[in-house]
Amino acid sequence: MLLHEIRGRGHYRGRHRARRRASRIRRLALPLGIGAIVVGLIAVDGGSVDQHVAAGRTAGAASATVNRTWKSGVFAGYTPAADRGFAAWRGAPIQTATEFTPAVTWAQLEDPAQIIADWGSVHSVQLVLSTALWPGQGGNLKAASRGRYDHHFRELARNLVRGGLANTDIRLGWEFNGTWYRWSVQSPRQAKEFAAAWRHIVRAMRSVPDQQFGFDWCVTVPNAGGLNPALSYPGNRYVTEVAADVYDRNPGARVDPMQRWNALRLASYGLLWQAKFAALHHKPIAFPEWGLVSNPARPAAGGGDDPTFVREMYAWFASHNTSFEDYFDSVDHLGADFRISAPDGHFPNAAAAYRELYS
Repeated sequence: MLLHEIRGRGHYRGRHRARRRASRIRRLALPLGIGAIVVGLIAVDGGSVDQHVAAGRTAGAASATVNRTWKSGVFAGYTPAADRGFAAWRGAPIQTATEFTPAVTWAQLEDPAQIIADWGSVHSVQLVLSTALWPGQGGNLKAASRGRYDHHFRELARNLVRGGLANTDIRLGWEFNGTWYRWSVQSPRQAKEFAAAWRHIVRAMRSVPDQQFGFDWCVTVPNAGGLNPALSYPGNRYVTEVAADVYDRNPGARVDPMQRWNALRLASYGLLWQAKFAALHHKPIAFPEWGLVSNPARPAAGGGDDPTFVREMYAWFASHNTSFEDYFDSVDHLGADFRISAPDGHFPNAAAAYRELYS
């Protein structure tokens, strides 16, 4: 999702805190050899699909009686109060929350003081912190891949640990397979640099005492950059979840809800690809952003009031190894509205479906 360049928190869109450290260590200790990389690049592009992963869902398949095994949350603004408001609206507390570090300057990226003040004492919610690879004041993938920015991320890690956020999930360089962020990957060379930069930053942040950070490798669905996102994978020991941002957009011309859902599911690097790739690398999947789309300026671009999308996403969470999902209950600077909780919103039927499933 494209965001306006950050000039403070107001321009960014943005597991329970009791994380099981032993489980984290088991997941992160799986080395990714060259052979595994080669197999991964082949396996996720074709061949047979596991029956559980490939099973299609039909509209209405999800039920409020599903025993949720994943953690559910929201991005509803830039404060815990906004997220609590969403929780009250849906009739169930949130367990995770997506946030965005301000990053016009290195000073802002190193010390997101307001985020720390807001979230450091909120122990019931797992923070998912979207973090740029470098700030708007300047930087590039080549420099990041050579470790030139590692000291900035060590400082960020120190500030998070001191502020009570030692087990934050870091969503580093999210949506890199899009074309809208400064860290977007557009060539095999850039993919190699992105993966190297990721490894440098993760090692730098893990070098800080008392940290328990997770690191979410997050694509956008559908793939917008053309390259296989797997080329940018840094290796199993550097990744906690294989994440995706998913929005109910039409694939070109306006289509019906199930056609739109199947386009997201079956795209070359869509939801099925994510699930297969994550399973291949023994990682859970996650969805730091997902949402309905309404844009009065471009009415054919989004699915609008689409309860089918809500039900299908819920069924997808339930039928896969999902770690967490956060609904994106906000707007963007281009006029698109994703707010499902707005009392005068664009999605009354989808909102009813969401509340039935989550309350």
